[in-house]
Amino acid sequence: MRATFRTLSVVAPPVATGIAARLFTTVGPRARVRPADQDVHDSARRGTVDVDGSPVTTYRWGDDSPEAPSALLVHGWQRRASRFGALVRALVDAGWSVESYDGPAHGESPGVRLTVLEHMAAMRAMQERHGAYTAVVGHSLGAFTAGMALHEGFRAERFVSLAAPTSFDSVAATYMRLVGIAPRLHDRVCNDIARTLFPEVPDFRARFDLRRRTVPDTVPTLFVQDADDRMHGAEEARALHAAHPGSELLITEGQGHNGVLDDEVVVKTVVDHLTRVPA
Repeated sequence: MRATFRTLSVVAPPVATGIAARLFTTVGPRARVRPADQDVHDSARRGTVDVDGSPVTTYRWGDDSPEAPSALLVHGWQRRASRFGALVRALVDAGWSVESYDGPAHGESPGVRLTVLEHMAAMRAMQERHGAYTAVVGHSLGAFTAGMALHEGFRAERFVSLAAPTSFDSVAATYMRLVGIAPRLHDRVCNDIARTLFPEVPDFRARFDLRRRTVPDTVPTLFVQDADDRMHGAEEARALHAAHPGSELLITEGQGHNGVLDDEVVVKTVVDHLTRVPA
């Protein structure tokens, strides 16, 4: 695929960007539950919520009492709820009620695509059933989605962003790099994707930018990124931190894009942030 896109970028740019736009939401093989997370996956209390007429698989762990603090975990692209295994264990040990879901076309949920809009629809469905959460934690695309949802009215008292991109442009640039499309075609790719996926959004760059459409300043926020993240580098977390006065920032090393989910220091920092910040 990379060789094909490199060639098309030179000889037929409109063809390259058109195909790229159509493939943008192709999820690919569904992630399996990792052995390290199997216990968390198996111990969950499962259910479903309706998202635009389709069932989305949900998971719940920990204390179900109304007094328990509650967290919603929002996974990233080609991931699933169980990938938060280390954080689920830590929050349950701290007395939290924890919920998550497999987004459309991910894990055990049906579907053929996932965009920020479908991800936000799933978050809203979870909120309609649960009510306001004490905290929302997202990873990668899930962190970006959660930040956008908070800006648009999702109710949570605290927020943690793990390895988030800053914007639609950042997501598109990473996608282009992975499939081999020339950077000079960036604007054309973005416009083709927007026409294909978001025809009802007139200014998609403004709509999908967490630096401009920020999390409410009443929501204490922690941004976490790894210096060795090849998907979305530490400079993106620094930009998000700068756009959110009063937020906290943790830059790790050696964990990469997904390893932050398992890192003991990250998990401890997240739990500390969520438990020590007053509601």
